[in-house]
Amino acid sequence: MSAIKPILRGVVAGLLATSIASPAFAGGKSLACYQQVHQPAVHKTVHQQVVVRPAGVVHETIPARYGKVTEKVLVQPEQVIARHVPAVTKTVHRKVLVRHKSVGWEWRYVNGAKTLCKVVHPAQYATQAHTVVVHPARTVHERIPARYAHRTRTVVIEPARSVARHVPAVVKTVARTVEVRPASSAWVQVSGKRRCH
Repeated sequence: MSAIKPILRGVVAGLLATSIASPAFAGGKSLACYQQVHQPAVHKTVHQQVVVRPAGVVHETIPARYGKVTEKVLVQPEQVIARHVPAVTKTVHRKVLVRHKSVGWEWRYVNGAKTLCKVVHPAQYATQAHTVVVHPARTVHERIPARYAHRTRTVVIEPARSVARHVPAVVKTVARTVEVRPASSAWVQVSGKRRCH
C-alpha cells in the first residue's frame, strides 16, 4: 500500500495538471475523485534540565584565632649579696698603777728648823680608758629571693587555614516546545461517485 501511494499521488497530480491546463477535458466523466487533506504539525512541550552554573570547588580562607594568656615571668633572679658588718667596740676604764709605794727623804721644817725626814710615798694610781672589741668585723652573706611578675600576651589559638568547599551545580528545569510530527498534506480519494459530479 505504501508503494502505491506515491504512484497514486503522481497520477492524481498529472490528472489535475492536465485538467487545469486543458479546459477541453472539463465536464468529462469522473473515474475517481481526490481531495487534498492538510495535517497540521504536532507539537508537544518537553521539560529538560539545563546547567545554569557548573559544579566547582571554592577555596575559602578561615582567619586565625587569637587569645590572651597570662603567665608568670622572672623579673630578677635570686641573688646572694656579701655585706660587711663592722666590728663592735666599747670603751672600758681601768685603774692602773702610776707609781709604786716608796720610802724617800725630803726636807721639812720642824720647829722652824730645816730637818731631813724619812717619809713614805704611797702608791699612785690613775684611770685609763681603752677600746675593746666586743664583736669583730665580719662578712654576712644575705640572700635576696627572686622577683616575679605576671605578663599577658597574645597567642595564636588556631592558625589561619584554607578550606576547599564543594559547590554543587545549579540546575533548572526549562520547558520547550518540540515538533513531534511536521505538517503534511496528502490526496485522499473521495468515496462514492456522486461526490465527483
